[in-house]
Amino acid sequence: MPRKICVAFGCEELAEAGLSHCLTHEAIRQEKIAARKAAAQQSEEAQANRRLYRSAAWQRAAKGFLAKHPLCAHCAELGLVVPAREVDHVEPHRGDRAKFWDRSNWQPLCKPCHSRKTAGEVFHRTPGG
Repeated sequence: MPRKICVAFGCEELAEAGLSHCLTHEAIRQEKIAARKAAAQQSEEAQANRRLYRSAAWQRAAKGFLAKHPLCAHCAELGLVVPAREVDHVEPHRGDRAKFWDRSNWQPLCKPCHSRKTAGEVFHRTPGG
């Protein structure tokens, strides 16, 4: 695979194979991603959500839901049979306890599908959304 020039403005170094940045700018990009993730985890919303998800009531409810719905819903749409490990809120609850506990808003997902969906919701949501 031929290497390309780093996409960082003004950089003339070669990008790492399979990446769009040189080693220096890839490291900077990764630091920015890590800082954004750390900031998101410190928000009041994230802290309140952690308390909800750590509660004994949620642990029991999620375990029971997964016992009844053992396969990842997203993978099943692709014809794959993958065990679900996490309960996802189809529509993010954003701290709304009624929406949090509404079982019709729950779906079983495997870890990769849940992580991908959640990252999209956290890092790509519009202001006020």
